[in-house]
Amino acid sequence: MVPHGGTDTRVFREVSELGRELASLPQIAGTRSTADVALVLDWNSWWALELDSHPSTALNQMDIALAHYRPLFDAGVPCDVVPPDRDLSGYRLVVVPNLYLLRERDAERLTEFVRAGGRLLVSFFSGIVDDCDRVHLGGYPAPLREVLGLRVEEFWPLAEQDTVDVRHQDGTVSSAGLWSEAVVPEGALAVADFGSGPLAGRPAITRHSFGAGEAWYVATRLTPEAMRALTEDVCRSASVGPVLAGLPGQVQATMREGDGGRFVFLLNHGQEEADIRLPGPMTDALAREAAPTDRLTLPAAGVAVLVGP
Repeated sequence: MVPHGGTDTRVFREVSELGRELASLPQIAGTRSTADVALVLDWNSWWALELDSHPSTALNQMDIALAHYRPLFDAGVPCDVVPPDRDLSGYRLVVVPNLYLLRERDAERLTEFVRAGGRLLVSFFSGIVDDCDRVHLGGYPAPLREVLGLRVEEFWPLAEQDTVDVRHQDGTVSSAGLWSEAVVPEGALAVADFGSGPLAGRPAITRHSFGAGEAWYVATRLTPEAMRALTEDVCRSASVGPVLAGLPGQVQATMREGDGGRFVFLLNHGQEEADIRLPGPMTDALAREAAPTDRLTLPAAGVAVLVGP
């Protein structure tokens, strides 16, 4: 890449350095990153969700998707973003943020994923219409009623500044906004209830054992803290964890594996250096004459490629 400013520029120097680093690690060619979690995003559903003919025009697909993705990223849990027709058999947990438009065959795929032992997390206003934007008959969310173990009796969107309380099983109370639903359990258990408003006492979050797996449903927009706590619970149920535990918040870890071996990439997104304790002696393949170590200092915007046990 040669910017308009020429070769004596930061961009050119950094891209050249990246090329040298990649050339020094030919064994990473052909390796692939793997994830135990998939987040479902569908372009047609995105378009249909944000139409102005719905009970609320405040739904924004990208905001909703990021609200579900952020807790996974912050916890260091790798996550693939996949279309709803993707083969899900290789995942432990599938996250479905507001999949308003859902084809019958894709709903069957989600159902079979849970039946086979997977964990599913679905948020409100999902499974409402088919791929022609025709409402699924049989009660909301018709194609997911069996796997979620519930029926949505009525949508109850909230005004822009309105919030409702959510009472969790551990006794804590959080607030929620944007949307709520009158949920009627059909086998699902409530793990949190609405604590205020017209739906007080009705389920806000449910869990349903189905086949060999479990499915969660969230009938409102939780606060980031409550969403993080729920995601942690679901990840524990799915036996999903980070690539490396105990990393500083600004450091991201990803793993790539292949014939050339296994490599852990560390990226410091912060503006300060980060001290990192590794689970065992590992070597930074980018450092010259590096020896195995169980501690590493990563500079701001720094990268390390670790090899080891």
